[in-house]
Amino acid sequence: MNTSHVDDYFAALSKRDSLRIVPHLAENIVLLGPIFPEATVGKDAVVEVLSGFLETIDSLEVVLRFASGRDVAVFFSFTCNGLTVKGNEHLHLNEEGLIDSIEVAWRPLPATVEVHEVFASKLGFPAMRLVPVSDA
Repeated sequence: MNTSHVDDYFAALSKRDSLRIVPHLAENIVLLGPIFPEATVGKDAVVEVLSGFLETIDSLEVVLRFASGRDVAVFFSFTCNGLTVKGNEHLHLNEEGLIDSIEVAWRPLPATVEVHEVFASKLGFPAMRLVPVSDA
């Protein structure tokens, strides 16, 4: 399977260019990630989330990528307000090679929550917070 759409998608993410991510996404794409508890479905909705992410981060660098059939795993790091977050994405490609599914994970958790707060303020939704468990 040709994975050029994944390479071009991550090149656009690295350049923080939301317009250049659009042609690599299938119309029925599903995004599962650390920002929203529910899946984001559909190209327009996913582009909105990814555009907000790109407006939030300072940089993104791909560290490792490998593929098997129509599945691609990409490991990366990004910075936001002085924080470095490591992430990985499992992307699935449709028959045309377009990305039809993205599942995202970030770590470490405290930095992820801080980035989520910045992202929430930009897109206008309630931020999640880490709350210590009290001894009860």
